[in-house]
Amino acid sequence: MELVNFVLCFLFVGSVWCGSEYYMASVVDADKGDLIRSNKYATLINEAAQSNVDLLVLPTPKTATLEYTLESCGLENLDEVVKSVSAAAKLAHMYVVAPLYEKVNCQDKEELITNNLVFDRAGSLIYVHRRPVNSLTRCNTTSSRIGRFVTDFGVTFGVLVEEDLLLTNAQEFEGIENFVITDNSVSKKSFIFAQQFQASWAFVKKVNVISASGYISGTDGLKRTSPLIVAKLRKSGGAQSSFIAGPPSSFPSEDLNQYVIKPVNLEASLQGYSDSVCHGRFCCQFFVKTSVIGTNPQDVSYGLVAFDGIHQSGSNNIGVQTCSLVACAGLYKRSCFVGSEKNTTNINFDKISIVANFSKANSAQFPTISTTTQTVCNEENFKFTIKSTDYNYVTTEIHNTDNILIFGIIGRDYSKDFESTNYNSTEDNILDFSEYISSENVQEFFDYVWIKLRVVILIVSVYILEMM
Repeated sequence: MELVNFVLCFLFVGSVWCGSEYYMASVVDADKGDLIRSNKYATLINEAAQSNVDLLVLPTPKTATLEYTLESCGLENLDEVVKSVSAAAKLAHMYVVAPLYEKVNCQDKEELITNNLVFDRAGSLIYVHRRPVNSLTRCNTTSSRIGRFVTDFGVTFGVLVEEDLLLTNAQEFEGIENFVITDNSVSKKSFIFAQQFQASWAFVKKVNVISASGYISGTDGLKRTSPLIVAKLRKSGGAQSSFIAGPPSSFPSEDLNQYVIKPVNLEASLQGYSDSVCHGRFCCQFFVKTSVIGTNPQDVSYGLVAFDGIHQSGSNNIGVQTCSLVACAGLYKRSCFVGSEKNTTNINFDKISIVANFSKANSAQFPTISTTTQTVCNEENFKFTIKSTDYNYVTTEIHNTDNILIFGIIGRDYSKDFESTNYNSTEDNILDFSEYISSENVQEFFDYVWIKLRVVILIVSVYILEMM
């Protein structure tokens, strides 16, 4: 009987030994992904086979629009690309996930559809997860946001586009510990959620994420074999002790008109100070301590942000609660953006601490962080905890970090999803208006003006003294 089991194990497993707790996964380095064309997919699969990879996730085409129909997007030769990937997967004896775009006629016009194609070791197409690039379209696509496929090495993978991490109730992910995430590259990503949301999401949920954008979570050790990144992942999920934050791929202007924002008092922060910001009955407690490094001029301001309401994401209205420190190069309330990745400040944050009571029922909370340079968040400089009582008491801290664009807590209140952003009861309208006129917003304006005015006064004073 043992001999029979051994033979079956040998025939079934292939490149992964029987009973192993791990599997090998690979993605294309994000820095190289833009240079990859669909006619290179077979070469990438063959290269991954040299590292005994079990699952390769190919990059999402980065330049796909209805007008851009070159071979790099796999639009004009979709059938040929599918055949090529299938043959290469079979030859390499490897699972392959290929995100490919397809043009379809939908409601009397052409639309782009993201097809997440899954090939098994025999090169067979075993699953297709279809999502429209334009979230406003009503094309006939995959009904569920989460796709699933099962491998011969005993792992069930969830498949979804990055935007659906925000939209999907966290309870729908239960029972899945390994995810393949593709990037809907045309959709606008909200600055307030940060670009590395999938990294912090994986960190909190303790799952493995293999992303078409060139990211792998769930491991503290990555092997780079240009242009590939290869990782050994535990099948039961990733209890990683760190994750990497970095700059966004773009710096869009963000309308924060509905948010309550107080400017950070940088003078007081040199000694360390506490402040609170409330949006209605939802309050965020902040502690900020900074130090000045170097003599570079500061070209951004910082604000403490609180929000409890409806956030629009494409055609979806989602319930959000957030407490964050954000960097703004624009005027508060009208827009919040940083002009480019070259922006730096002479401010080092010795400590940022944020505490708030979030909704407990039908909700989830995650850290959100973005910086102008790659920053490793680990047990030495980062903390995130959730304690459940009548509320979810959430605490996050970061130490000794500079060039911060955003740091905070994002909470999803799924019970508020799909509500109209224009709806408010008369009582709520009176409450919101009175708060706007009488409290934080007026104080925020004068604080902002006074902080800026003191800088001007200081410069003028120095000039007058030099002239005397």
